[in-house]
This record gives sequence, structure tokens and C-alpha cells, in this order.
Amino acid sequence: MAREPTKIQSQSSTLRILSNQISNNSSHSSSSAASKEMHQKLPDGRWTALLLAIVAALSYATAGTMLGWSNGALRRFDAHQQLLLLTDNWRFSLAATPALVVVVTAFAVHRCYYWVGTKTFLLTGALLAVGSAILEALGRTFWWLSAARILAGIATGITFTLVPSYVDEFCIAKKPLMGDLLAAAFPVGILLRFAADWLVPVVAIPWVTLCWAVVPGCGAVCLLLLPESARFLCATGRVSQAAAVLQRTNSLEPDEVQWDASVQAALSRWQLPAPGLLEAVRHQGNLIQLVPLLALFAFQAFVGALPMLFHLTNLLELAGYERAPARAATLLAAVFVAGTLLGRKLLRCPHLHRSLLMAASLVTAGAMFALGWHCHERRTRAVDLIPEPGDWPLLALGLVFAAYAAGFHRQPWALLELEARDENLFALRTLAVAICWGSVYLAVRLLPVLLRTIGVGWLFWNTGLVALFAALLVLVGVPRSDDFAHKTLPTTAGLFSASITSSSSSSSSSPGTPTPAASANCWPRSTATSPSSTVNIPDDSGVNLPLPVAMV
Repeated sequence: MAREPTKIQSQSSTLRILSNQISNNSSHSSSSAASKEMHQKLPDGRWTALLLAIVAALSYATAGTMLGWSNGALRRFDAHQQLLLLTDNWRFSLAATPALVVVVTAFAVHRCYYWVGTKTFLLTGALLAVGSAILEALGRTFWWLSAARILAGIATGITFTLVPSYVDEFCIAKKPLMGDLLAAAFPVGILLRFAADWLVPVVAIPWVTLCWAVVPGCGAVCLLLLPESARFLCATGRVSQAAAVLQRTNSLEPDEVQWDASVQAALSRWQLPAPGLLEAVRHQGNLIQLVPLLALFAFQAFVGALPMLFHLTNLLELAGYERAPARAATLLAAVFVAGTLLGRKLLRCPHLHRSLLMAASLVTAGAMFALGWHCHERRTRAVDLIPEPGDWPLLALGLVFAAYAAGFHRQPWALLELEARDENLFALRTLAVAICWGSVYLAVRLLPVLLRTIGVGWLFWNTGLVALFAALLVLVGVPRSDDFAHKTLPTTAGLFSASITSSSSSSSSSPGTPTPAASANCWPRSTATSPSSTVNIPDDSGVNLPLPVAMV
């Protein structure tokens, strides 16, 4: 009789083991089925990369057309045209409004990102760009044109804030040439708008502006075929979908997601609460190097090339180049594109970032000083002693745009990626966008005031002085490439906790066994996980995902 309870207990334990095995098998099968279903929903990896390249290029090209519109607006709405008569103040206001809207949009997008998501934001920006092009074509009052410029600024702010981070998610395992594509698409959009203003005057065919709605419209259609951002999926608890997205967009094999360390680290990092703007600055730690780096984005505007694109045709006329200034502006935009394409290999060398910035600043300063002296001679000489207009203004401005394309157009962003920690990069990029375009707005609004008060020659001389200050900042404040290793060093609290963890783990584990702290840094490489190192967290589809304890 004493053996019957023992027999009953053994039978119940056997049944419990069998039920646990059945439940584990069912959970593994459901997890694999869910991953296969998500894998089938996404397009092929090569097609996904192609669609992303199209969306990124069209988004940045649309931003370039926004800037290019400002150059033609100063000639489109003057007293000699029949389209719409606007005063100088209103025309300069229309030209500069999108730059200010970009600043406000960057802060708003960073604030609301985890409520809306990348794909929804980018789709909204593309539709707003379409609406902006329609209003520019049909608007015949100042207020309709102001609404069009505000919509263009919102679309541009969304693009500059979210597209670089979205592109980085597709390049975790192997970084393609997406950065070169983004850098070249923006000046290409400027070139297209300048060429259209030169070859097809909008006064002759007013509705030709409707053609610019095709560019963001194609981007919106391609965006519908792209997956949601893996960063946003992780932040909202959909880790399995994020892993499937990264698996397909990075062209990984089905079993390679848990083996790729960079993908594991990204999934772990994106589940943590994202820092705010000021919090990211505090977490970055080394303000002595961060503040000069952020100041480079202000000099990116004040060295003159970017604000001059808003009024390039008028500046060429004021500098004495009166032979087809619209054609000359198109040639300078082509120089901008060529310099960006030819200088892309220089970006691969981290030790050249500082040297290129200094060289670009000095070349810009020399060209501005020469151009200022040329304008000063034209104003001080008698009318009969003024020489025939030559190509000196075009050559000097060509040097300015070539130096800007090789230096300030891309180097500050490359230095920011080297300096910023991965968890702070999104917030610091938002700050950089706000600083750059806020400075552009100030420069564009101050340009007509300075032209009236000090003249075009002194304006070029002052811009040369600003370029010299930029070279001094690079020499003093920007560290060399070997000084950026400090960003990987842990803080004092991190060192203290790491020492405690290492001492406790070394006392409780054998020399040949990996410690729990070391095993918690990455996902387990097999499905048989240790209960002390992982826990199961259900995602939105009910699938239990084995995650490290450090991520919970």
C-alpha cells in the first residue's frame, strides 16, 4: 500500500514532463511559423535595398528642389514678370521660410517619433512635398505660396531627421554606398531646379511646376513597399518582427540573425529607452569635443556656400557676371554635384576628415577674399575704367562650391558618427540638423540686410573671415582620428559596476565556464537556453522570444 502514492507521484511527474515538452515544441513551431510568415511578407533583400535607395534619393532630391526654388523666386516675382508682383521683403521671406520650418520639424519629429514611426513620418513627408508642389504651381497669392513653402519645410525636416537613421538600419551587417547616394541626391535636386529655371522659364508655362510633384509622388509609392523601421518595432515591443526585418534588409540567412553580433547589439540597444536631446548631450560626456563638433554645423551654413544657393543668380549679377547668370548658377550647381561624387573616396579615410575641413576652409577664405577685392575694384573705379566683365566671379564661386562639397558638405556628419555613441546618435543628428538649418535661416535673412548696408564686396570679405574662424575651430577644437576612441570607454559608474560584476562572477564560476555577465551581452547561439541567463518575453504575436536578462 505504501508503494501506491509513490507510483501515482511518478506518473504525475511523467505527465508534467510530457506536457512541458509538448508546450515547448508548440511554442518553437509557432515562433518559426511567425518568422517564416514575416519572412514571406517582406520583399527580396536586393529589391528592398533598391527600393530604399530610390526612396532615399528621391527624398533628398526633393529637399534639393525646395532649396533650388528659392533662387528662382527672386526673379520669378519681380516687377518685370507677369506671374505675381512681390516686394523684396516678401520674396526673401518666401526663400528663407523652409529653413526655419526644418528646425521646428526636426524637434517635433524627434519628440513624436516613438508614437508615429519612421514609415508613417516619411510617407507623410512625401505627401506634403506633393502638396507643396501643387500649391507652388497653382498659388497666385503670397499666402498660398507661404503655405507651399511651409509644407516643403516640413517634408525636408522629416527627410533630414529620419532618412539617415532609416538607411543605417539597412546597413548593419555590411554598409553599402547609401551615404554617397544621400550626399549626391541633395545637390542633384538643386541642379535640376536650377537647370529648369534656366531652360524652361516658369512664366512661359506656369503649370510646369506640377512636374515637381512627380518626384515625391514616386517616393511615396516606393515607400509603401518598404518595411517599418526595426528601431520603431523594437521600441514598441515587436522584437520578432524587427529581427525578421533586419534579417531580410541586411541579406542574412534565416539562422544568421542570432549569430551576427552587430544585429544582436542593435536589437538590444533599440529596446532600451531612447535619450532625449539634452540627455544625449549629457550622456555623451566629453563636451570639450562635442561642442566644437556641433559648432561645425553652424559653420556649415556660415561659410557661405549653402545660403548662397538661395540667392545665387542675384549674387552673380552683383559680382559682375551678367552674361546669362542663370546658366552660370546651373554650372556652379554642377560643380557642387561633381565635387560630391569625386570626394566620396576621401570620406573613407578617417585621418583625412580634419585635414579636408581645414583645407576647405582656407580655400573658401582665399576665394572669398579674391571675390571681395574684385567687387571692391568694380565699385571704386570710374565707369570708363571698369574692365570688361570676365569669368573671375564664376571661377571664385566654383572654388567655393568645390571646397564645400569636399569639406563641409559631408565631413561634419562623418565626424559626428565617429564621435557619438550609438544610443545617442539619433538625438545628436537631430540637434545637428536644427543647428545647421537654423544657421541657414539666419544667414539667408541677413544676406539682403548686409547687401544694403555694407555692400557685396564687404559681404564676401566677412564670409572669408568666417571661413578663417572655421579653420581655427577645426585646428583647435576638432580632435584627430585617433582621439575618437574615448567614446567607447565606459563611465566611472560603468567601470565600478563592471568591476563588481567581474569580481563576483569570477568567485562564483570556474575558469573554463563563461560568466553570466559575458553571456548576457549577446543572444544564445542555440535554442537550448539556460534559465539563469535568459527569460521568455511574449511579443505582440504571442511568441515567446528568448532574450538576455540584460535586455529585460
